[in-house]
Amino acid sequence: MCAEPVTATMAVSDFEVKVKRAATATVAAGSRILLGLSGGADSVALLRSLMAIQMDIRAVHCNFHLRGEESMRDETFVRELCCRYGISLTVKDFDTIGHIKAHGGSVEMACRDLRYAFFREEMRRLGCARIAVAHNADDNVETFLLSLMRGAGLKGLKAMTADNGEIMRPLLEVSRKDIEIYLERIGQDFITDSTNLECDFARNFLRLQVLPLLEQRWPGAKKSITKSIGNLAADFHLLSGFIDSVCSENSLPYGLVADSPAPESLLFHFIRERGGTCLQAMEMARAAKNPRTGAVWILNDSQEVVCGRTAFEIIEREGCIALPGLMVEKLVPTPDVVRAVKIPDGNRTLYLPDDPEGYSLRPRRDGDFILPLGMKGRSLVSDIIKDAKLNAQEARRVCVLENAKTKEIVWIPGLKRSRLHLVDMSSPPSVIFRVSLKSPHANQ
Repeated sequence: MCAEPVTATMAVSDFEVKVKRAATATVAAGSRILLGLSGGADSVALLRSLMAIQMDIRAVHCNFHLRGEESMRDETFVRELCCRYGISLTVKDFDTIGHIKAHGGSVEMACRDLRYAFFREEMRRLGCARIAVAHNADDNVETFLLSLMRGAGLKGLKAMTADNGEIMRPLLEVSRKDIEIYLERIGQDFITDSTNLECDFARNFLRLQVLPLLEQRWPGAKKSITKSIGNLAADFHLLSGFIDSVCSENSLPYGLVADSPAPESLLFHFIRERGGTCLQAMEMARAAKNPRTGAVWILNDSQEVVCGRTAFEIIEREGCIALPGLMVEKLVPTPDVVRAVKIPDGNRTLYLPDDPEGYSLRPRRDGDFILPLGMKGRSLVSDIIKDAKLNAQEARRVCVLENAKTKEIVWIPGLKRSRLHLVDMSSPPSVIFRVSLKSPHANQ
């Protein structure tokens, strides 16, 4: 459970102790930290408190040039602040509008993408252990409410985390009011972004209108929501191990879905990281009651989930599967070579009496058939795959070698050899061609 936000009566030393506890919970004291410094109250308070606990700080500032003179005012303030305290600073200018025209999205999303891409570059360049950002407890409440309005599940409702291994938020349990009190007590000024006083954006609407009304009707509402966020985060971490163990593989057995008390949720976790949607999870849950082999849901440009024989299976989409290459050897029919031709090897190798240049390897198609060696009549390739009990991914990778002139299938690598185009062992040709696949994941 999350600790309660800092009280407004907190002394300066208590504030810095709390920041130190949060900042050094996962990184050693003295580790180099990259601090995103906007010049606002939150980031300035984080700078001063990290300085007070003697963390090694490198600051970065983003100028998105969206507010005219205010943007330049912010940059000037940050430069002077870092100069005053001897903090190394890197400033980056962005053509935010140009980025939006090229990539689409909102102003907020563009700024976020540009900011964090820059932060990560600087983190690597400067050898920093973490990127420190100044999100506070009030920000987390706003994030929770935004996620709630989007209909988020447990993962979204747990809001932001104090440290995800890359980004740390040492002020996440500190209220905005306590931050301002801390700055006042240490005599530190800061700047105010005028857009934070407007209600054009959803977060500002929550901050300026919704949350004050909640606090008026239910005093301490933000504190209670913060407790709920902590409880949800604890539940998420408790369940994430189970979710990872069940959903990290590329198959999910129908039995697990049937036994789950929440099959739609289980299926959504199975497909969500690959681009799957809630609607697809609902359809799959219905399909799981009476699986129809071959049913397909497209997840992204390269993957889809299909109904296999015993499980939902995530496989590569058909157009994204590369054919393996052929490895061809010319052999003189010595007694050892003739013996090798006669030794079964699971159809992983093909021996031909004529040049393989006259053959082509291609993906299997519906209706393909082969005249199996040692059998009468013909067999559908699909039946051979079924008899081999291949999973959906293995079945998708099955390819066939056909004679380019006659279109006869002579080989299903790893599965069957045709009785056509055999080497006449009683009168071997002067050269025998041995053919195998180069790909390590060829049909096994």
